[in-house]
Amino acid sequence: MLKIDTIWLPETQQKIFRNLLHCMSLPGEISDLSEYLNKSSALVGVLATLLDKSVSWSDEDGLVSPSDRYLLQAPTASVETAKFVVRNATNPPESHFTPNLGELPNPETGATIILQGTALAIGNTTLQLSGAGVKGTRLVNLAGFHPEWFRRRHDWNTNFPLGVDVILVDSTRIMALPRTTHIQMSYFSSTLYG
Repeated sequence: MLKIDTIWLPETQQKIFRNLLHCMSLPGEISDLSEYLNKSSALVGVLATLLDKSVSWSDEDGLVSPSDRYLLQAPTASVETAKFVVRNATNPPESHFTPNLGELPNPETGATIILQGTALAIGNTTLQLSGAGVKGTRLVNLAGFHPEWFRRRHDWNTNFPLGVDVILVDSTRIMALPRTTHIQMSYFSSTLYG
């Protein structure tokens, strides 16, 4: 009998989706998905929840295994046109890396970038978040997320409502940075907003 990992079951995907909504509405909140993942990663759990045959995605870093790619059954596209872009956050984005920022009549068509890093809630990179969904400010520590991603996120979101939303993942946890979230980092002398 064929045994399928629980992340491919609709009930599990619904639970992961609720966690994603929680994180999107409360930027900086970290949700632990380990009870839903079995042997899969948070990255694959998020993709299994968000992708289907009608949604394009990009994984130029090859973070998703061929067997999981097959089960996702979602079309791949270039970074410039994909709705979801998966990247290894330990490396900085290339200078030519430009995700879809949406169009003024339809800003919601901007990409969601899913960054795979080492750890959420611990690490030497500290983000101070403010904006919609954050009461006052919130500090978040990260490990294995190159600071250049947050500088570039600021650039991509300068012409709000155009821009990108970002989901950060480690092996079992997720956190969201919607485009309405303002970020200040200790790595830069000036405040980064976006």
